[in-house]
Amino acid sequence: MTIRLLNLGRDMKRRRALILLIFFLLAGSVAGLGSVRRPYGEVVGQSPVLPPTSVAEGRAVKFRIAAFNIHSGRGVEGKLDLSRTGAEITGVDLAGLNEVRGPWPLGGGDQAAQLGGQLGMAAVFGPSERRWFVTSFGNGLLSRFAVLAWRSRPMRAGRPGTYRAVILARVKIGQQAIEIIVAHPERGELRDAQLRELRDLFGSATGPAILMGDLNAEDSHPELQQIGNLPGVVNALLSGPGASSKLIDHIYVKGLRVRGAGATSTQASDHPIVWADLEGPAAARADFSPSAAPGQRASF
Repeated sequence: MTIRLLNLGRDMKRRRALILLIFFLLAGSVAGLGSVRRPYGEVVGQSPVLPPTSVAEGRAVKFRIAAFNIHSGRGVEGKLDLSRTGAEITGVDLAGLNEVRGPWPLGGGDQAAQLGGQLGMAAVFGPSERRWFVTSFGNGLLSRFAVLAWRSRPMRAGRPGTYRAVILARVKIGQQAIEIIVAHPERGELRDAQLRELRDLFGSATGPAILMGDLNAEDSHPELQQIGNLPGVVNALLSGPGASSKLIDHIYVKGLRVRGAGATSTQASDHPIVWADLEGPAAARADFSPSAAPGQRASF
């Protein structure tokens, strides 16, 4: 009897050890799979995105835009504080955001949606990658104007483990449909190819258009020089007081007047917020359709 009990005890220990081994192998496999960055793919907005409150038409003639790499809502000291991020965007009518985090697995919207709720703005989140089995990273667009149509698609130049996307949208400002491009190219060897892609997208816009984001290159970079030399294009940040050619966050516009621009350092991110005050052309466009799908215009 004693020998049987001893053998039974040994068998139970072996079973427990085997169960623990299987558990740790499965946990390691899940963690290994979850930690891998994967491309998200294309997302197409199914309907217009409207702000909670409309902007008066008179105000829509002159408006302020900004490009802001929000550093996932973390300040220079590493503290997560989206309310501080939102405070920097207060007073802006249209904002292109980079390094935006997706929704948390346990609830809560993506950071663009959270900022939109905080500021009373329409919000679009353009995911670029998945990690830990959720949408983890991408770009954002906040607007006090109606976003008529939008889509987010991967940038064509990429490699395993690093993925970037571009938001392409049409926003109704006054009686105009303005094309918006928000992007965050890679650093290093992929950057030039992705900047050329943005050059081609921006260059194909046939009406008023804005390209903005953390482009990871200074103004003197040859690919950015090509963007700035496109017909009718203005580098907004070189036309305002305190302009600097050393910035890597940029705003390019065409078909719109730049009334002022600048860059403001902030503790809410490791990037400044760059902004421009714009005015639409005297001849208003009315060739937009709220039900139109993204991709129907030449530039998209």
